[in-house]
Amino acid sequence: MAEQLEIDPTKIPAPDYASEAYAFVRNALIADANTPEIDTDELAALRLKAQWETHIEGLRVQYETQLREAETLREQSRQEAANVERLAAVELQEKEKELAKEAEKKRLPIYSFQKGVGVDSIPLQLHPYAKKLMSARKYVPLWYFLPDAALEAKERSKDSLDTNHLQFAVEDSDNPSGSAVSLVGSHTVRASPNAIPDSRLSWPQVMRAKSAFLNALNLGTWPDDYISMFGAFYINMDMHRELQEQDGDRVMAHYHAEIRIAWYDAMERKEPFDLSVISDRVLAESRREIIKQRQEKSLKGERTLPFPSLRRKTPSNNQSHFPLSNIHQFIQPPNNARTNPQLQC
Repeated sequence: MAEQLEIDPTKIPAPDYASEAYAFVRNALIADANTPEIDTDELAALRLKAQWETHIEGLRVQYETQLREAETLREQSRQEAANVERLAAVELQEKEKELAKEAEKKRLPIYSFQKGVGVDSIPLQLHPYAKKLMSARKYVPLWYFLPDAALEAKERSKDSLDTNHLQFAVEDSDNPSGSAVSLVGSHTVRASPNAIPDSRLSWPQVMRAKSAFLNALNLGTWPDDYISMFGAFYINMDMHRELQEQDGDRVMAHYHAEIRIAWYDAMERKEPFDLSVISDRVLAESRREIIKQRQEKSLKGERTLPFPSLRRKTPSNNQSHFPLSNIHQFIQPPNNARTNPQLQC
């Protein structure tokens, strides 16, 4: 490999071959038999200068080649650096696009609206816990569809940005050890401590909450026949002759609590029944329960309260409120003598 030249050889000044310093070399050329044409100092000096110029020309070619090769290497380095920078920029853009997509998923979608068309009233705000269970098609206590729950939902929505706090939550447990304690975020969707089980709701409360419940069925994307069944369920109860009897509203409220949770239990067993069919035997069982409560209060000398505590507390979503082993003997299928309307609500 040729030695790298540090300077431009054309910048090197030519030696003075006619000077005394080169007299010995000139005399050698004159005396050399191989150069008979050189017989004077002037010719010898010219020969030495010509040889030097030939040598410098070779060095010039080498130096220029060296410069071109160095420039080629620098250009390659610049190209490689530019490629690395371009790839880094492309990768950064892709990451930014992915982050933007993820951020967009967390944002509220933008829907079109009709200009000039407002709203006559503010829709009822659904409690986040009810929204979660309705979306999962799970049992939800009807209290979550009352105005009290809507008010609580509004208060929670005001605090929804405070998502960095942790707190202890105590939940009922089925195991013998009792309640379970867990650490949850303040933003975690959880049951309301103010919720009332269906068994403690009055009949006016049931009727007041049922519209919000029926509207929320769309969250679970129930088929139309199921939505019609739920609507007919409340219509058939509201039109039932039992409401004309003594304590009929309490009996119907008890029936509602028992039969609704029994239906969700049956649904989980993949054995749903037609909820809109009012079971006379289950209704009779509810009537006996209310009569028993009234008699017990009478014996104790207590005044009958508007919303008495019933003999069974509403269990969690996964527990049966009505004994599952007996539910089928009380459910009467529709017959030709009684047809229950399947209304779309």
